[in-house]
Amino acid sequence: MTRTVELGAPSLTGKDANDLVAEVFADAAYPLKVVVQNHMPQDVVFPEVEGLFLRHVANPKDSRKTVVIADHDLFQRLASSVEQIAELSRCELALTISEAAEAAADAGAPTGDSTETAKKPSDGLTYDQLKDALKAKGIEFAANAKKADLAALLDAAPADAGDGTEGAADTGAANA
Repeated sequence: MTRTVELGAPSLTGKDANDLVAEVFADAAYPLKVVVQNHMPQDVVFPEVEGLFLRHVANPKDSRKTVVIADHDLFQRLASSVEQIAELSRCELALTISEAAEAAADAGAPTGDSTETAKKPSDGLTYDQLKDALKAKGIEFAANAKKADLAALLDAAPADAGDGTEGAADTGAANA
């Protein structure tokens, strides 16, 4: 049976997101591979889970993503963040998080989580290169954003073929 939790604004659902996650994923083995679906009318980024950038609900291709949640504490933090955004946006259903099919079928299998050795798109980029890469992806950011914030946005954004960020990251790393 695949575990699924629907998170939204607690004032509209009457349910606390942390309680839902604790109940549904109480006996989950971590790291846990999950599929996250955005049901909100805006793009969202959740830094609690590496690579979790979801487009709005009207973008079916990029509003759903499979990611790995490292541990239960990070899952709880993610649930809190979703709950806060849902409350501010007045969304009864903000995100659906489901255990990935292969994780549900074989809970004891290793996930191959190699996030610590994986090269990030922002590695080796300067502040201006980060801004250019985000603009090329159509991602808005504050004019006074710090380099670390821009890097986090770029790392969480979906990789698009031919958007120039892969080459920019390689060039920046070679010049460093």
